[in-house]
Amino acid sequence: MSSSTKTSGYVREEYVAPLEQTFTLPDKSTVRSTESDGSIHVFLSGSETPVLRFTPHPSRILRTSPHGIVNNNRAVTSPAVTLESAASSPTEVSTDDIWSALYTLWIRRTENEVLPIILSSASFTNASTILTYLTHTGLAFCPPDAQNEFELLFIRAAFWQGAGAPVSKHWLRTMVPHPSISSFPFPFHTSFTRGEHVLTTHPLRPPKPAPGSVIYSRYIFTLGEQLTFTHIDANNSEHFAAYTKWQNSERVNVGWREKGPDEKHRQYLADRLADPHIMGFIVAWNGEFAGYGEMSWVKEDPMGTYVGGLGDYDQGTHLLIGEEKFRGRHRFTAVMTSMKHACFLRDPRTEVVVGEPRADLPIVPRLVAYLPQELNREFEFPHKRAVYFALRRERFFQAAMLN
Repeated sequence: MSSSTKTSGYVREEYVAPLEQTFTLPDKSTVRSTESDGSIHVFLSGSETPVLRFTPHPSRILRTSPHGIVNNNRAVTSPAVTLESAASSPTEVSTDDIWSALYTLWIRRTENEVLPIILSSASFTNASTILTYLTHTGLAFCPPDAQNEFELLFIRAAFWQGAGAPVSKHWLRTMVPHPSISSFPFPFHTSFTRGEHVLTTHPLRPPKPAPGSVIYSRYIFTLGEQLTFTHIDANNSEHFAAYTKWQNSERVNVGWREKGPDEKHRQYLADRLADPHIMGFIVAWNGEFAGYGEMSWVKEDPMGTYVGGLGDYDQGTHLLIGEEKFRGRHRFTAVMTSMKHACFLRDPRTEVVVGEPRADLPIVPRLVAYLPQELNREFEFPHKRAVYFALRRERFFQAAMLN
């Protein structure tokens, strides 16, 4: 690695939401919000009047710096916000609607890691149910300086990790195991892989969703479009035609080196489908195909062999953007960030998501600049000299541009 190569040049760009904004959730429902004088009004399911609102509390201030860690003379406090029903009388509001409202809040308060919010117990007929939902999912907790159980600290990172997300609105669209079957991650059972470049024990991997299944969906606010990842289906003529066109382009072939006849591409995709450790997917913007990506469990990947030290549930990603119209900094950052997001969401035991692009590719400086990941070192594969990138869970949910 050149001594002039920067191992970290990432600067998070803060997103400023417009005063009125509408966005689409993965289940295709919409959320509209407006903001004036510090108050946020949330409209759900096409409602003409707001369902929920966040309003500045007139006097209450709560500590937002970590309790028991930061000395009192360094403690940071913030004015509290009240979460209340927008109805004129106490009403019942579903926890699904509370989550949707929190989505609007965290898009509008991207600069905050923690927010003090007072749940208006008099505003909801099911306030105790909402409180249990918030605290038992980890979306919020009652801090030591609270005057009652309804004074809470809400955590941005918890929201983006999927805490409390309704299954119908979750960014992961085909979870394994599905929550209707089990609320726990796929169990640990030792498995084994022996291959040309791999010889290792590792956890048994969960089955992949069926080809053609949407595996991730998220509205990208900076572009106003829905980004989706769909498990590639080689028997789908549109999937296959797009994939072969991209792999046979000279630009993509510089990095992937998979140019060849249809037979080669069919075999590649068949191998991917049969291999439990890796999954390929079609990247699309508003349903229009843009590129191809892969996510893998790296313990049984050549990456695990040649780098070493990777955990049982650590993952890796690869990406190509095949369509020229979908290239560019903002789309590239959104897709790369979403791939990492999907990896961290699909197993809470994943601590690191890695990358290993060829060291001489021009994309390397962009991967330093656009993602909050560590450029660890360069290393040798049998077929290339690669750069080892490591993105850690805590750093991702603290600093990633999820907007």
